[in-house]
Amino acid sequence: MSSSRGLDDSAAGGNASDSDSDYEELQDDIAKFDQSVREFLHSHQERNDSPFPTRGVARGRGSRGARGPRKAAKPRGDITARLAKVNQAFLLGDYSRALDLVSEVIRINAETHQAWTALSSIFREQGEHARALSAMVYAAHLRPKDVTAWLDCASFALNIVSEDEASNLHTARLCYSAALRADPTNLAARLGKATVCHQQGHLAAAIAEYNIVLKHHPYDLEIVRKLAEACIDNKNTEAAVPSAIMAYRRYFDYEIENTPLHGSSAPWHDIGIYVELIASTGAYAEAIYELKALSRWLVGRVQEQYWDQWQADDCEWDENDERRSHVPHFHDSMFDPELYGPSLPLDFRARLAMYRLRLGEEEEAFRHLTWLDPDNPRTFDFITEFPFISYDLASEIAKYGQPQRAIRYLELLRASTEEADAILLVQLGRCYLATGQQSTAEECFHAAIDADEYNIDARIELANMYEKAREDEEALILAAEAMALKEAQGQPPGEASTKEQLHTFSISDRGIRRMAAAQPRGGPKQAKPKPAQTARILPRRYRAKRFANPDKRRQDERSRAIKLSRQYELVRGLKQQIKSGSNDLIPVWMESCKELVDDFRSLKRFYTWDKYLHFLGKKELLEQFANEEPNTELSQMLERLKRSLAPQPDSLPGPAFDNHQGISFDDWLDLFLDYAIGLSLAHRREEAYQVCESARDSTVFQSAHHNFAIHMAWSVCAINTNDEEKCITVARHLMRDGGISDSSRMFALLSRLCQSPVSWYTSGPAQKFILRQIKAIDMSYEATTKNAGNNDLDQDATAAAKMNMDICLLMLYGHILFTSTSYTYAIGYFLRAWSLDHENAMVNLSLGLAYVHYGLKRQSTNRQYLLLQGQAFISHYVQSGGDEPQLQAERFYNVGRLFQLLGIGYLSLQYYTKALEANKLAGGKKLLKDIIFVNETISLLSTNHKSLAHELLVKNLKL
Repeated sequence: MSSSRGLDDSAAGGNASDSDSDYEELQDDIAKFDQSVREFLHSHQERNDSPFPTRGVARGRGSRGARGPRKAAKPRGDITARLAKVNQAFLLGDYSRALDLVSEVIRINAETHQAWTALSSIFREQGEHARALSAMVYAAHLRPKDVTAWLDCASFALNIVSEDEASNLHTARLCYSAALRADPTNLAARLGKATVCHQQGHLAAAIAEYNIVLKHHPYDLEIVRKLAEACIDNKNTEAAVPSAIMAYRRYFDYEIENTPLHGSSAPWHDIGIYVELIASTGAYAEAIYELKALSRWLVGRVQEQYWDQWQADDCEWDENDERRSHVPHFHDSMFDPELYGPSLPLDFRARLAMYRLRLGEEEEAFRHLTWLDPDNPRTFDFITEFPFISYDLASEIAKYGQPQRAIRYLELLRASTEEADAILLVQLGRCYLATGQQSTAEECFHAAIDADEYNIDARIELANMYEKAREDEEALILAAEAMALKEAQGQPPGEASTKEQLHTFSISDRGIRRMAAAQPRGGPKQAKPKPAQTARILPRRYRAKRFANPDKRRQDERSRAIKLSRQYELVRGLKQQIKSGSNDLIPVWMESCKELVDDFRSLKRFYTWDKYLHFLGKKELLEQFANEEPNTELSQMLERLKRSLAPQPDSLPGPAFDNHQGISFDDWLDLFLDYAIGLSLAHRREEAYQVCESARDSTVFQSAHHNFAIHMAWSVCAINTNDEEKCITVARHLMRDGGISDSSRMFALLSRLCQSPVSWYTSGPAQKFILRQIKAIDMSYEATTKNAGNNDLDQDATAAAKMNMDICLLMLYGHILFTSTSYTYAIGYFLRAWSLDHENAMVNLSLGLAYVHYGLKRQSTNRQYLLLQGQAFISHYVQSGGDEPQLQAERFYNVGRLFQLLGIGYLSLQYYTKALEANKLAGGKKLLKDIIFVNETISLLSTNHKSLAHELLVKNLKL
């Protein structure tokens, strides 16, 4: 729930609680929980079973409504005795016995409160926190007016929140609501509920609860801080922030009235939050007024209220009295000069500078900046301590037209942070760009992308720079990347440019959030999208610096070549170690392969423009926005770049161009395919397919040898990830481009290897595809026959061509029809294959089985003829194939299976016996022996030879 109903704070009058909706939810859950308890009472399966099978939050009993359960009767004597035994077992540490005993008590009377509390303690000692929490909640449900019990449940849920955060937070919230139902005036429950709502992200509900608590404790600074944090985190800050401002104002008014005249212990930290909350509403003059007044109070000059009337400038906080001397009443001041300018903290002075700049009062703002001289060591210390304020101050200075001055602060901030920060680097790049330092700005934007690969602003800035420099290709890629990132992050493409948003991004949106939450200090961080959302959209790629001087560019290229060469040697070494059994190195090898493959894929010269955009995932976006009216700076740039980039000729590398960075293209292809198979073994199917697709689309992997290797690896990836559809697709590609018998065998093999339904093998599209191939061959033969006429030589050529027809293709199509039970049509294609090769054992076996299965169909018209025809072909199968014992064993076994299928047990037994003898002569395979043995035993049993079957089992069975 994102909000709660209002609660009149005069709870003593019996007003309705805002927790009603939560309590109704609590009732529903407990009704379900009651059902599970009733199931336990009826079943009581084993003594060690849990008394409740489901993990749930107890809610009110549905049959009794909001009134709660009736008051439980006093436990009977036998129940009390059993509970005493439970306690004794628990104290002795015999939790298993204690669990059995308490389960028995619950079976007798499920409303025994002591039993559920004991059960909770047992589960807690056994480390089963989820069950312990459920038992606690049910116990509290039995005494719904016991506020302490509900609070204990909520506290326990929060203590184990890391185990199942969402569920336990939900449980805690419902328990707090139940406590408020019992006692609406309980502020501990209300504050607990507010905290949980805040953690859940239900900020409106949290703000409402904090405000109710503050009505009773208006001067509790910790609650005021929590309210401020919730208001800042709330998306609707305009509506939420005023309540935080009023809470702080009440607190400070009270503190000013009730503290000594000479100073206060209230922290500067909270004044900073307060004035930033005011500034976030755009009331900069009011923020300045409150900052100066509260600072004066903290330093001990609260009596000098005349300064409240002097808001034209900030001379009150000057270093000397030159301007202060013109202020009436100042001559009567008896305070130490140190209580004026030097006593104002530097972060407050930075805020005054920003507020004055936003009001357009440049002179007053830069007076404050004299205290923050970048050459002064204390300025570096200030920037290190207040990075958010420093960043916003520099951004405000840059926005006001002073980029060079802003650079000095940003560079100090950059030096003070341990890790590169993308937002900081983007702003620094913009400042360098404004001063005409394009090369340095480019480096900053590239560094921002390196620090945050999903950064949009850096890409937009680089795209603008490259468009002006006529580097249209790179500009289009960057602009399309930025658009894709907006889509991935859920930001509508038509929104205002992120550049414009950042220029209005103030410390009130970042700095006070950190201050209110008391988070660790650090630079201005940007929220990043989840990698899973953007991994496909933004593959890493090498980005050359267009504005660097030629020497620097050459140096970068050399460094990159050396790095790639070393990386490749590392990959080769790791591969050899993995082959030797060091499987723990696979993750390192995969990561190293990824870097090399991504680098290769990022190079435009290895792909056509169309394929390159498709690889980057941007082509679809370009097409998507093609028919839309450009309404943002980014979409307008995309439109301009699309028009300026004419289609480029697709060129292959020249004959001498056979390597990249000293690594041959064959080795690059091996790397691609090894990496793709590695991804498939890690069940990363889509990434594996993307790597295969990138290899297929590259202009340097276009030979028949490359094409075959790529699709073979693709098929391996499909098998590893059990993708039957892709197996069939790759097999069809190999059949279309291969044109040899092995490609037909590959189709059957891939269909067999993939653990999938047979429907993919016998599907309509597969049948049509293979039938079209057969028809194409038949049409070519018919054309040859027509052209032959009466020419004997042409007739001989036609006959020879028919004899060379691909038998495997005919058999494959026949088997597809056979598998789909279309025996009549299958026999036709098997007979065509038989006419080309009468002695082929596989053809004879297939024909025999097809006739037999057709004969066994209910619709067969002449069953006896079909069965005899099948046996005739089976006889040819037995007689063909040579006298090798192993082949004979397989043939005898197949015939035995046929007669077993027909129900002729004595014949199947004869062939199984022959198969076993032949297998022994061959020194046989154990698997084949076991299969024959099992089927022989079945045949004996089916023919009522039970004694022989028993003898065979005793002779061969080994336990």
